Amino acid sequence: MELTEDTLIKYIKEELPEEERLLVELQLKDNEEAFRKYMQLKDTWDYAALKTNVNDYNVSEEWTQLASTISFKRSRLIRFRQVAGVIGIAASLMLAFFIGNLFNSINQTELDLTSAHIFTAPEGQITTITLADGSEITLNEGSQLSVPIEFGKTNRKVNLNGEGYFKVSKNKDLVFSVISGKQEVKVLGTIFNIRAYANESRMITSLEEGVVRWELEDKHITLKPGMQVVYDSENSSIEQNQVDVNSVRQWALGRYMYQDAPFEEIISVIEKWYGVQVRWNAKEFEGKHFNGVIKRSSSLEETLSLISLMTPIDYTVKGEIVTIKRMR
Repeated sequence: MELTEDTLIKYIKEELPEEERLLVELQLKDNEEAFRKYMQLKDTWDYAALKTNVNDYNVSEEWTQLASTISFKRSRLIRFRQVAGVIGIAASLMLAFFIGNLFNSINQTELDLTSAHIFTAPEGQITTITLADGSEITLNEGSQLSVPIEFGKTNRKVNLNGEGYFKVSKNKDLVFSVISGKQEVKVLGTIFNIRAYANESRMITSLEEGVVRWELEDKHITLKPGMQVVYDSENSSIEQNQVDVNSVRQWALGRYMYQDAPFEEIISVIEKWYGVQVRWNAKEFEGKHFNGVIKRSSSLEETLSLISLMTPIDYTVKGEIVTIKRMR
């Protein structure tokens, strides 16, 4: 017997009578499609309850735990009584939030790029492209977006190396996925920013509008507007922050606004914007974080002078080589 959303929500809220709860668990154990539907609703309910911690649960653990609760034989059939009542918030959120192929997506964030369109923003330039589904992506300089030729037919997966500001068109039937290294961000239609350069240890995902699901191996976080997830590949740490989303997208307007940023991020911006190579000792700036604004219209000298006002540094510029030393 098919499980309704109403019944699954009642099950999630632990409001079902014992006999109906046991029947639901039996069907979830034997029906993978029903279990996926249950996980979708559970994720939605968790979002509504603002349960967004990294280690809330993962699919494999949920499945094991569910299977261990089944203590009766298959032959014991209980008449199923349909439960009335609709949980409005979960029903409405389901239209805006979708988790696609949970069983198949865990630990499988690789994308076949053998036949794909490659869009690149050259150093010193910002590039905006519009995909076949109407989604608009602005690429920061030095960034690359790979879009499979089959994009929009059976899936909407893309691969990002660098930084991109995404305005995803709504499509309730096809989830839009952005893969960057080991992390994956899934949405239906929303606005968000991802910074994931291959030469930077931190991957930063910031949500401006809508709902997104951030995944990394067996971990996931459901983001709401104003939330940011920072993954550091060097120490495998994951942070959740509240941010000013307007400041995140300023790079697309010619400004780089950094908030609690490590010095390596500022160095990366300088190298990309001014086409220089920066020589510096990372240990001298270890543990130091910075807040401020760098304008694209400023000269290299003006930018370095501004940085020196925030932290004591000595710098020299010789051609395309910039040397920065921290003053004691």
